[in-house]
Amino acid sequence: MMISQSKLVVLLVVGLLAPGWLWAETRQLVIAYENKEQPPYYMGDTYEVLPEYPGVAVEMVQLLETKISNISITLVRAPWGRCLSGLASNQYDGIFNASYLSDRLEIGWYPTLDGTHTGEVDSSKRITGIRYSLYRRADSSLSWDGEAFQGSAEALQSLGAPRGYSIVQDLKQRGLSVQEVPGTSNAMLMLLLGRLEGAVLQDVTADAFLSEADDRYQSILKEFPPVEDKDYFLMLSHGLVASDPELAQKIWRSLAEIREIYGEELRKKYEY
Repeated sequence: MMISQSKLVVLLVVGLLAPGWLWAETRQLVIAYENKEQPPYYMGDTYEVLPEYPGVAVEMVQLLETKISNISITLVRAPWGRCLSGLASNQYDGIFNASYLSDRLEIGWYPTLDGTHTGEVDSSKRITGIRYSLYRRADSSLSWDGEAFQGSAEALQSLGAPRGYSIVQDLKQRGLSVQEVPGTSNAMLMLLLGRLEGAVLQDVTADAFLSEADDRYQSILKEFPPVEDKDYFLMLSHGLVASDPELAQKIWRSLAEIREIYGEELRKKYEY
C-alpha cells in the first residue's frame, strides 16, 4: 500500500509534534564525590570509582539512571575542595555528600521545601544523616558536654577538623580556633603524634579507625554526646537547575524514593 504525498506530510507533521520524550536525547550528567573514604557511603581512599562495593551513597546516585529516563551519569572522585569549586564552575552537575551551609548557595542548589534557591532545605530529600563527634587524646583536658567545649587554653587551641567540611565553620562560629587538616586519617595520626589534642570528625569515618583490631588507637577516646547531627544532600549546579529545573526536582524526588526503598538493603551490604 502506497502512502499519498498529502498523507506523508501529515505523518511528518504529527511526528514533529509528538511528545518530547520520544525524541529526547540522553542528558549526560557528571557528578563528583570525595576521593577519601567515608564508610559506608563511599569506599576507598582513591580517585577511582570502585566497580564493586563503591559505597551506599554511590549506589544510590547510580540508581538514578533506573528511575529517570534519558539521563546517563558519570561519577568522578576528587578532593572535597575541588568538588566544591567544580560545582561552582559548572564543571560538575552535582556533588555529594554535602551538608547545608548558607555560603554554599553561591555555588549550587540544595533541595528545598518550596523549590526556590533560598528556601528551607527539604530534609526528606537527603541522602543520609551523619554525626560529628569529638575524638581526643586520653591525656587531654579537652571535653564536650553537649553544649560547649571545655579544657585548658592550650587544649582548646589544639582542636582539628577536616578542611573544607562544614563543621569547620560551625566550630569557628563558636569562637574556637580550628586547625584544618586534609582528612580524617590525617587527624587521627596527628592525635597519635600529639600534634592535636582533639578533632571533631564524622563518626562513620573515625569510628572505623577505633574499631581496628590492633591497639594503635587505644589512646584516642570518643566523647559523647555527638557535637552535631547533619543531613547530607546531593547538591546540583546552577547550570543544571537553570537549564532544566524540572529534571533537578525529579533527581531530588527520585533520590528520596531510592533512600526509602533501597537504603536499608544497601546498608546491609556494607555491614562487617
